[in-house]
Parts: sequence; C-alpha cells; structure tokens
Amino acid sequence: RYLELLICRMAEKNMYCDVLNCWDLELMLCSASLHDIGKIAISEDILNKPGKLTAEEFEIMKTHAALGVEIIDRVALGAAEKPELRYARTIAGAHHEKWDGSGYPCGSYGKHIPLEGRLMAIADVYDALISNRPYKQAMAPSMAASIIESGCGTHFEPALVDVFLDVAPKFEIAASLYAGRHTGAYNVKAAHATREAPLLGMSVA
Repeated sequence: RYLELLICRMAEKNMYCDVLNCWDLELMLCSASLHDIGKIAISEDILNKPGKLTAEEFEIMKTHAALGVEIIDRVALGAAEKPELRYARTIAGAHHEKWDGSGYPCGSYGKHIPLEGRLMAIADVYDALISNRPYKQAMAPSMAASIIESGCGTHFEPALVDVFLDVAPKFEIAASLYAGRHTGAYNVKAAHATREAPLLGMSVA
C-alpha cells in the first residue's frame, strides 16, 4: 500500500513515467512482499534479539539482502519465466541501498539503485519505525516522517522524499488500518480510512 501511494503521487507529478509505464504494477506491488525473504536464512536469535545487535550480528543481518536474491534465483531456476520474480529479486537486493552509496549489499548510489529499491527503502523504513520490534517500541508516524525527511540526500533520493512528504498523511491512514502491528495510538476516523481507487492497471503516461 505504501508503494502504491508513492507511485500514484509520482504519476500525478509526471515523475519517472518512462519507467513506471514499463512496469506491470500489479506484479511489482505484489512481489514487494518478498523484500525480506532473505531473513528466513538469518538466525532467530538475531532477528528477535531484544537489544541492540553487536557489530558482528549486524553484519550477519545485512546478508539478508544478498540472501534474498539467492533464494529468488533458486526459485527462478525451477520455474517458467515469471516477471514477478524479477521484481522481487530487484527489490530484495536493492531496498537497503542508500542514495549516498553507504548502503548494502552492493554500495550502489544515486540512480544506479533501481527505482523499485529506492521506493521500497522509504516504505520499509517507515514501516519499521512505526512498528513494534523486539528491540524497540513503535514510533509516532509524525516522527517517522521527520526521520525520513532527515534522510533526504543521504539515505533517500531527494525527489522521492518530496513525494513521500506529499502523501505522508495517507501513509498514516494506511498504517492505521493495521494498527494491531503498531502502537494502536491512531485517531483516524473510519470515514477517512477508505481505500482510494486502486492504481493497478492505470496508465501513467
């Protein structure tokens, strides 16, 4: 849903339309749920550790991006051509890259990072910040939005941060629909939480 909101706003602003028009948006959005599939190969002791990871543990955690690519490649070997696997592979491998090149697993930077990964980075960080995790309590959506804004030009592409800020209130509404995973401290009236007409299948030309 977060990706859908970002892409809808990009289309409204005529951003990256040449790229968006080449995507099968339904497959791309569905495949995004596999972005962390590499974590199935990470020890649960690390995934569920209640405190801060050690430097060694963090290096192990970081391998989940490359492991995700490996897992999807193995699936693809035994499957007919499936475009959704191409999207899933790209997102799994690129969603922890950073605009300034300080991310992982490849240290890609700027527009060398696939657009799918640059978008997923924003959605993934937002969701992580507002979610309860073994090592932290959920953060208020407004604070999460401020942290993403502060990552403009370092973690995230500046133009995409602008897109995010345009739709940040809609992110909060979307999150409120899944408040059981988060703080539950949302005060969004049901009348305002109605899903908009879906993006899937729309032309962004």
